[in-house]
Order: sequence, then C-alpha cells, then structure tokens
Amino acid sequence: MERCPACPDSGPVNLDDSTTWSALDSQGMLAMAEDFPGQCREGLRIGEQSQLDESYARVPNAIVLVGMGGSAIGGDLFARIYEEVLPVPVQVVRDYALPSFVDEGTLVITCSYSGNTEEVLEAYDQAVARGCRVLSVTSGGQLEQRSLRTSAAVIKVPGGRPPRAAIGFMLMPLLMLAPRLGFVPDNAGDREETLGLLDQQAEAFHRSTPTPENPAKQVAHALHGRFPLIYATSPTMAPVAFRWRTQLNENAKVLAISHELPELNHNEVVGWELGLGTVQQPAVFFLQRPDDYERIKARVDITKQLIGNRAPVHIESGLGRSLMAQVVTAMYLGDIASIYLAFLNGVDPYVISSIDLLKQRLAQIG
Repeated sequence: MERCPACPDSGPVNLDDSTTWSALDSQGMLAMAEDFPGQCREGLRIGEQSQLDESYARVPNAIVLVGMGGSAIGGDLFARIYEEVLPVPVQVVRDYALPSFVDEGTLVITCSYSGNTEEVLEAYDQAVARGCRVLSVTSGGQLEQRSLRTSAAVIKVPGGRPPRAAIGFMLMPLLMLAPRLGFVPDNAGDREETLGLLDQQAEAFHRSTPTPENPAKQVAHALHGRFPLIYATSPTMAPVAFRWRTQLNENAKVLAISHELPELNHNEVVGWELGLGTVQQPAVFFLQRPDDYERIKARVDITKQLIGNRAPVHIESGLGRSLMAQVVTAMYLGDIASIYLAFLNGVDPYVISSIDLLKQRLAQIG
C-alpha cells in the first residue's frame, strides 16, 4: 500500500477508541460491514440452493441486469468478473426502460433489495410483456409479488439492511448462478480464494485492530478533509471505483469522483493542469489489479508524476489470484473505509436524509 505512513487522528474522533464514535453508528453499519465475509457465504449458499426450472439453463442471447443504487452494483461487478468467460453480452440498466434489443431471447435479471424500486418494477413489467425469461433477486416487496404472479424465478435474500450494506446478498447469488447454470466454467477455486481473503481482511479491518495495522482506518484518515478522486487502473476495476464513490457519498456524506484508465488519460488528466484552486484539497486513489497490463502500469506511474505535486496519490490493489477475489477485496476495503470516514466526519453512516426526502416527494407526486 502506498500511502503516508503517519496517520494521526484528526479532531475529536479517535478510530481506535469506540467511545468517540459509537453513538454515531445508530444502526450498526460497521458491524454489518465487519460481517461481510459471512454475508458472502450466505449469498453463495442462496445462489446454489435457489429453485430454478430447466429453462434458465438455456444460454440466452444476452443478459440484462436491471437495478439502481446499491442493488445495481452487483450487476456491474458480475458483468466485469465474468465478461471474459461469458459467451453472451451483459448490460446493466439503471433506468425505467429496457433497451430496444431486449426480447424473448434475453435473460433479464431484476435486482432490487427492497423489492420496491420503482425503476426496477417498471422494467420488470416491460420484460414480462416482451416475453423475456426473468429472474428476480430481492428480499421481498412488490418485485417478489409480481415475480410469483408471473411464475418468474425469485432468488430471495435476507432483508432488513440498507441496500448498500447488502452487496454480498445481491452479488454472490449471481456469481454462483452463472457456473451453476453452465454459463461460465466452474470456479469453485475462485470462490474459495475470495472467501479466504475476505476473512483475512475482516480481521485486519476490524474496529479492534489499531490504526497502524488497519488498512481501512488508514484509508479513512487519508481521505479525511480531502476531496476523493477514485481512479480505476482498468475498466475491470471501474465498478469498484464507482462503488467507493457511492459509499463515500452515502456513508460519509462527501462528494467524490471516479474515473478509469486508460480513458482518463484522454481527458481528465488535462484538468489537473490548473489544479483545484481554492476547492477542498484532493486525495487520489488508484484501484489496480496485480496483473494489469504493463502499459497501464506505465500510465499509472506517469499520471502520478503529472498530478502528484498537486495532491497526495495512493495506490490500492485487489488481493488474490482470481479476478473475483481482486474485485471483491478491493471493494470491501472501500466499504469499511467509508464507514470509518463517516465517524471522522462526525456523521451517522446509516442516515441518508436527502434520498429519503427525494423518495417522499416522489411519493407525493404519485
């Protein structure tokens, strides 16, 4: 990990003393994050044991995953983890409307943790009307009810969490189903590697692990008081960078930017020429894979040189051999770091007042 080795506490919040932040964690968001490896194991079990008729084993012409917010990121990660082995294209849709190409040969996977996401429900009805095979991943709600009425398969996951704290339930059943249905080769070894590394991370990230030995607390300190720019070193890691960004938004209540190489070298790097001026000081994180292309590694080094005198630059790498392990472990670091940053910022990671207010006003419109 490339970051400043000195991570002093800033302000009254000491991440190594829970008495300084425990009152901020009203719904136990940190405990949910600490249990992520267990959630992933349960998600894999659900994916393995879910009842699916033989029609789902037919390889479709395309796979479309529909979701919003924390329920959509599982689709993004699924698409990137399996894109090199899936025999058909995968598209993630964050909208009310399905693309025009979606037809009876398309497998549509509707993902809504609550089961009541209005965009997903609208897309579900469109998929049924077009004769698609539809599979729903949800904890219940209207999506489960509509699926049961139309005889669509339902992968039901445990409820009671904010969607952003249920990524293991929304991702792992999908990762399990693909090899189970024969869409991708068996990857039991990748799954086992991922779970083993997550166990190691959970111990390293735990609240009881002091800051000098805790990478997640160190990342939170590196971000505290700065404007986060999260850069993926490849399109494969782009969903992880986006996940870091959205977790920082919702948990820590800060704005953030995410982008990816090599695309950012064709536009955003020029924006660093004048820097941020009087804007809040930035902190740049590159999220990389150990086996990135050598040209990408060279781009990272040169980009660091171009912007390094204007902002501290940190590099975080996914762990393990398999793409699954690298993606999921890199995501997990960002998840827990965002909660620790919430504590440093003096805010409750559970509360999302702006989103709640928006939903209330939309409900009033009808």
